Amino acid sequence: MAIREGCWDCPTCGSVALPGRQVNCTGCGNPRPQGTRFYLPEDAPEVSDAVRLAQARGGADWVCEHCGASARAVDARCPGCGAERGSSAVQATHEYGMDDVPRSGEPTRPRMAASTAAPPRPKRRWKGPAFVLALLGAFGWCNSPKEVTATVAEADWQRAIEVQEYRTVREEDWSLPSGARQLSSERAIRDYRQVLDHYETRTRQVSEKVQVGTRSFTCGQRDMGNGYFEDITCTEPEYETRSHTEEYQEPIYRREPVYGTKYSYELERWLPDDTAWARGGAEKEPAWPAVRIGKNEREGARVEKYVLRFRDEDGKTYEREVPMSQFSRYRPGQQVRLKMRRGGGGEVEIVEPES
Repeated sequence: MAIREGCWDCPTCGSVALPGRQVNCTGCGNPRPQGTRFYLPEDAPEVSDAVRLAQARGGADWVCEHCGASARAVDARCPGCGAERGSSAVQATHEYGMDDVPRSGEPTRPRMAASTAAPPRPKRRWKGPAFVLALLGAFGWCNSPKEVTATVAEADWQRAIEVQEYRTVREEDWSLPSGARQLSSERAIRDYRQVLDHYETRTRQVSEKVQVGTRSFTCGQRDMGNGYFEDITCTEPEYETRSHTEEYQEPIYRREPVYGTKYSYELERWLPDDTAWARGGAEKEPAWPAVRIGKNEREGARVEKYVLRFRDEDGKTYEREVPMSQFSRYRPGQQVRLKMRRGGGGEVEIVEPES
């Protein structure tokens, strides 16, 4: 793993980019203090000198607990006061990802001076609740119904009564209904089902990822605590896509008929036979049509429909189907108020007068 020499900045005199291997500042001579931040420039070359490589791999530097001088890991005594190493603290080591490696002695980006600071961005003015209410009001106006004055132009009604006859019918089905009289039966195909018949051999191309090796790459830097940084090497598998032909068995199905007994029968049912109608306008009171019921007949369903048509002052016409109770209250020529959605479309609604 490659080793590169880092740098440090002197906190006493401000000297910067001091070589990592130096334990004393070349500017003021003061020792490198405990907790010094080592950093690795982008263009730091790989160390190849054997002496410096041994120095880097010797371990983290220590700081004398008596005089504060910095010493190499191989030094048994302080080079400043001669005291034994004892329990003196060592420089901390760190591991960084490639995006986190410190590139300068500053722990954070310095703040911009006041004279060169960018002017504050103008704040977007909040238009306040009145503006929102105005928007909501406009939206509500567009969707609120409007009222127009109109005149009843026409009033139409129609009523109908279905006449049913009880008669014999002939039908076929897979079962006999209650009360049916069987006429005949036969075995017939009722449905089909899929049945496995055999397998046929087929071929297909199959692709798969196959590991063909591993790749080593530098994934970080280790601050060795002595001014040097060592590459952290990671490995990852390498794959390639390979294709091959494989055989498989495809199931082949056949359609097999499902048989059942089909019955022919007759029975009596009430069936629609005729419809009696009655129609009219405002001049005629709504009434049900007269129905003549013969032998084996009865009345069936009743239906009724009442429609009012209106014309406004601009000549526009409108139509609304209403219940009988409302139909009976309006006559042609009578003025009414109609409610409808703005923009047109949809049904109109009669505004009933307050009682």
